[in-house]
Amino acid sequence: MIITKTGLSQMWLNVSILLSLLTVVLIDGWIEPRVNKIEKSISENYDQGEEIPAEFGLLIKKKLVPIETAAQLLMIAILVLMVMKPF
Repeated sequence: MIITKTGLSQMWLNVSILLSLLTVVLIDGWIEPRVNKIEKSISENYDQGEEIPAEFGLLIKKKLVPIETAAQLLMIAILVLMVMKPF
């Protein structure tokens, strides 16, 4: 991946690009399908006027929060790499 003639010879840039691609895969491949599944389950089981039960909150905490936290940490790492350029 290190190509010196096109300007990709700096390791911080290569790592940032890889982390960005990983973040996109994480969001599009894991987070979005799970959100759609939960939305579909809520819309099928409950009418417009009813409250959403607490079990869906627990489902979101169990299935979405860890992955979203990982995506947020990846974005922070990308930001640090882009600003600090450590290597």
